[in-house]
Amino acid sequence: MNDDYLTGNVHLAVYGPDRFQEYASFGRNGYLFTVPGSFPEDIPNHLRVTDWEMAVYRTKDDPDVWEVRDVNGARRVWGTGGSRREAIGLAFQEIARKRRIEAADVADKRKAAGLEPAPPYAVEITGSVTLVVAPGAIAVLERIEPAEGDTPARYHVRDADGGEPYVIREADGVTLRTTTVGVLHARCGHDPEVAARFENESGALVYAEYGLTRCWTCNMVPQD
Repeated sequence: MNDDYLTGNVHLAVYGPDRFQEYASFGRNGYLFTVPGSFPEDIPNHLRVTDWEMAVYRTKDDPDVWEVRDVNGARRVWGTGGSRREAIGLAFQEIARKRRIEAADVADKRKAAGLEPAPPYAVEITGSVTLVVAPGAIAVLERIEPAEGDTPARYHVRDADGGEPYVIREADGVTLRTTTVGVLHARCGHDPEVAARFENESGALVYAEYGLTRCWTCNMVPQD
C-alpha cells in the first residue's frame, strides 16, 4: 500500500456549510479528497472502480474525533481517528481491505463458472484524434468555440506537423472526422488500465471493427 495514504498525505480541498444539507451526517466544515479507482495497486485492472470523492471532518458529537465518509455512494464511515491524518489513513486501509475482498469474490465466482481469472480479450484504445477537414486544409482539432447568434462555431486547430494554432470557421464544406486506433490483447500478459474486455474473441473483434477506425493485434499475443 502506498505510504502516502497511510500518513494522510493526500490533496485536500476545504468545504463549507453550503456543501452538504444541514441534516446530512457530514460535518458542516471539513475537507474533500479523492480515493483513486486504481487503489490499491494489486487489484486487477478489469476490476477497477471509479474514483471516490470523500469527506473528512470533525464529528458533530465530539470535535476531537475526525471521521471519513464517501460522498456519492453509501455515505458510510470508513475511518475515524484523533487526527485528520489518522482518519484518512484508516479509511484508505479499510477501502483497500473491502476492494480486495470484492476482487477475490469475483475471482471465485469466475472460477466456479468455469471462466478464466480475467476476461481474456481486451481492446485498448491507444489514440484518438479529430480532424477538421476544410477546402485546402486538414488540421487537428484542439477545441470548439460554440456558435453564438449569427456567429458560426470556431474550430481551434493546429497543423498535423506542428506550427502555430489557428482557427477554422464552421461552414459548408467543413467536416469533422474522428480517428480512433487501438490494440487487441489476447492472453498476452498485458493488463491495460483502460480497455473494453470480452470473454470471447468474436465480441472483441466486433467491438474493434465498429468502435475503432484501426486496430492492431498486440505483438505479444501467443501464436497458434
